[in-house]
Amino acid sequence: MEKVRKKILIIEDSDLQRKLLNRWISNHGYTPLEAISLSDAREIISKDQVDVVLLDWELPDGSGIELISEIFSSSPIGWLPIIMVTGHTEPENLKLAIEAGATDYITKPAKEIELLARIFSALRMKSLHDQLRETAIRDVLTGLYNRRYMEERIEQEFQRCKRHKHSLSLAMIDIDFFKKVNDTYGHETGDIVLKRIAFELKTSLRKSDIISRFGGEEFVIVFPETGVNDATKVLDKIRESVSSIELKSEAGENFKVSFSGGVAGGDITEIDNPAELLRTADKLLYEAKSSGRNRIVS
Repeated sequence: MEKVRKKILIIEDSDLQRKLLNRWISNHGYTPLEAISLSDAREIISKDQVDVVLLDWELPDGSGIELISEIFSSSPIGWLPIIMVTGHTEPENLKLAIEAGATDYITKPAKEIELLARIFSALRMKSLHDQLRETAIRDVLTGLYNRRYMEERIEQEFQRCKRHKHSLSLAMIDIDFFKKVNDTYGHETGDIVLKRIAFELKTSLRKSDIISRFGGEEFVIVFPETGVNDATKVLDKIRESVSSIELKSEAGENFKVSFSGGVAGGDITEIDNPAELLRTADKLLYEAKSSGRNRIVS
């Protein structure tokens, strides 16, 4: 299996400096990405999986320092190692950069071996951060995202799609008669059901869709760049598939389960906040439950 090359984002408006950094990075097995302004950098960070940022202090449309907090708020992982690469040598600038959230600081003209050592150190730090974060954002039983992290992602995706005037759909689903499953077959079998529903969602949805166990037997799914009709069709297909699966209890008894769901969103230009989207999906889920279960209402 081919090793995934780490992506290093160079934010530098000097052609000479940018080409030099690009060459060093490429020669040592990393993939360089280039931005010459804050606006270019914002675009790349929102679309690409960046591992380390090399950030110039002064850029045509503002100071690199301004970008640091934006990087933290727009990155899906909430944090990225940022190495300031600047001609400023004053100690107060170093203090300012670190206080703003930069991971490291190197002065121009940078030396190749020093820069690469700092990148290596930043990547090691990111690896440890990612391991800790994965533990913190996952539901232990299903391996899906947990509620706390999902609320962050809903906010991020809502603001991103609203800013770019893109569609966004959100679904809330709930396993029908789940208490009865637990009461009849035991909680171990209930866990089997939760894991199977999680598996069906993970294998049937796109990588860009965000899936979470929101609480108990409830799941929330965010469908970026997707209208309500398309999201409903996909979810309805999964519902049909799940309701036909024959499950086995811990005691060896066969049984089936189903789920109900509500889908809200689509054009979100008139929706003020993601909490409103969640409330609407929850209301539609209640409709699906009260009108007979094993159905999706949008």
